Amino acid sequence: MKLKSQKVHDAILKAARAEFTERGYVKATISKIAASAAISPSNVYVYFQSKLEIMLAVYEPWFKSKVKSFLAQQDVTAETENRIHALLTALWSQIPGRREGLTTPFMQALAMATPEEKYNPELLIWTENKIAEELIEILGAESLTRDQALAYAHLILITFDGVALRRNLQGLPDRSARMVQEMAALLAGIKKT
Repeated sequence: MKLKSQKVHDAILKAARAEFTERGYVKATISKIAASAAISPSNVYVYFQSKLEIMLAVYEPWFKSKVKSFLAQQDVTAETENRIHALLTALWSQIPGRREGLTTPFMQALAMATPEEKYNPELLIWTENKIAEELIEILGAESLTRDQALAYAHLILITFDGVALRRNLQGLPDRSARMVQEMAALLAGIKKT
């Protein structure tokens, strides 16, 4: 059994990030990642079970840092609708549109995932919880139960997935700004009722 090295692990992730950013998930291969990391393709599997697992290991810290950064910069003195607008804009426009190009390859990975790859939903659960907590913070616990907040968070993330997938297509109208406006008004209305 080969011993795992942090240096090799990090080299794989660095090479994978470059491959996913440059070529997308579909065109990136374990062979190319291994060559860029200066190891054999079989050695990659000592560290990761699949290309999907590598994609998650690359995407998760990047995505979490974007969400945490947004939440840290959120203006808690802003009006309810403006705060929701900022949250949705971050999730439906800013993060999927980042030049680093990690959201599109991540969506490709999810679209191609098979049950055998055993997708780990930890990032999804973390994100839904963060969004739900933020919605409760904005709207108030008296306006929104945790279950309701999680349902809205799930809906927001499904929309995130769709927006991210559509970014790869040409010729489609971008309605994300209007979607943000309408959903922010809808959610802000919960606090008023």
